[in-house]
Amino acid sequence: WQHFATTGAEIFTFDWEYAPRISAAWDITGTGRDKLSAYYGRYYDPIRNNLTNFAGTLSGTITEEQVFANNQWVTYRTRGGPVVLDAAFAPTTKTPYTDDILVNYQRDLGGSMAVEVSVYHRETKDVIEDYDLCLYAGSCYPGDPNAPGSLFLGAGYFGFTEIPQNINFFIATLAGGERTLDGAEIVLRKRLSNRWQGLASYTYSDAEGNTNSDSNADFAGDVIEMDPRAPNVKGTQPGSIEHIAKLAGSYHFDFGLVLGGAYRWNSGAYQNRTYLTFRRHLPVLDAEETTYNGATAFFIQEGAVGGVKNPSYGVLDLSASYNRQFGPVGTEFFLSVFNALDEQSTVLTQDLAAGQGTVTFGDGTVWVQPRSISLGVRLSFGR
Repeated sequence: WQHFATTGAEIFTFDWEYAPRISAAWDITGTGRDKLSAYYGRYYDPIRNNLTNFAGTLSGTITEEQVFANNQWVTYRTRGGPVVLDAAFAPTTKTPYTDDILVNYQRDLGGSMAVEVSVYHRETKDVIEDYDLCLYAGSCYPGDPNAPGSLFLGAGYFGFTEIPQNINFFIATLAGGERTLDGAEIVLRKRLSNRWQGLASYTYSDAEGNTNSDSNADFAGDVIEMDPRAPNVKGTQPGSIEHIAKLAGSYHFDFGLVLGGAYRWNSGAYQNRTYLTFRRHLPVLDAEETTYNGATAFFIQEGAVGGVKNPSYGVLDLSASYNRQFGPVGTEFFLSVFNALDEQSTVLTQDLAAGQGTVTFGDGTVWVQPRSISLGVRLSFGR
C-alpha cells in the first residue's frame, strides 16, 4: 500500500504482506450427517485514509494552536502545511493484522433439524497509533528511561537514529498493543417443513485487550497512562457483550397467512469508567501519582477499563403476512411490530464517573426504541 500527500508526493509505502488461510473438513461418519471443520486465516487491515490525511496534508489550511499567557497568545503547535508537519509515518510502521482460528462441528439431526457448534479465537496485533516522540524518545519521558521494564522506546523503535524535527506526531505500530477474542456459539436450526421453521442460538464472547485504537490516532502514544504496557490498561474490551441469545420462527398456513416472531437478548455491553478530557471519555485515573518501572504518573485506576456493565435486555418482534393472487396481480399484505412488548430498556448508561449535566454516573443515556408498527402491501404483476 502506497500513501500520497495532498501535493502528490509519496509519503509512505508499506511492506508486502502475506495472508495465509487454510481450511479442512472431515465427514466423520461418512454419511454426510456429521462434519468437523477447522479454519485458520490472517487478515490485514490497511491503514485508512484518515491517517493518510493526518500525515499528508502538506497544502491548504494551516492551524495554529495557542494559549493565552503573559497577556499574549503563544503558539504551542502548528498543524498543517509543509513547514511543520502535523504527522509522519515512522519507517518501522507495520500493517495491523488479525489471526482467526475456528473449529466447527455440524450434525444433521433428522426431521429437517441440524445443530452447529463453533469455538473461535482471534488476535489483533501491530495496532496503529500516533506517538509523541518527545515523550517516548526524548526529554519529556516522566522518569528513568533506563529502568527495568521501562515504557521508554527510544528513537530506534521508530527507525530513527535521532528524533526528526518540525514534526508534531509520528504514526507507528503501538508497542505492546493487542486485542483478543475467545468465543463459542451453538445454533439449532429447523428448516421449513410441516409448515414451520425455527432457529435458536447462543453466543459467548470474552474480549480483552489493552487498546481500542483502530486507525483513530487517539491518546495512546500521547500520554503515558494510556500506554498498553502501563498498569491497569488491559481489561474487558469496551463495547463487547458476553452473552447473546436469539430465538426466531414462523408458521405458514395453507391459505397464505404467515405468522412469525423473533426474540433477542443480550447480557449488556461493557464500558470504561471514565472522565472527560478533550471531548473524549478516557478511563479514570488514580488520585495520586505512582511510579511504575521508573515512570511516575497518574495511572489508570484498577478496574476502570471495562469496569461498567450495562443492563441486560431483550426485544420481541412480531410479524404477519398474507399472500393472495388476484388474476395477474399478486398481493402481499404485511404487518410488523417492533419491540412488541414496548419495553424501553436501558441500553447504555452514563460512564463518566463525575456525570455530565443532570445525568449522573449510571443513569441511562440510550434506550431501546419504543414499539413501532409497520403496515403495508406489495403488488407484483405477471405470472
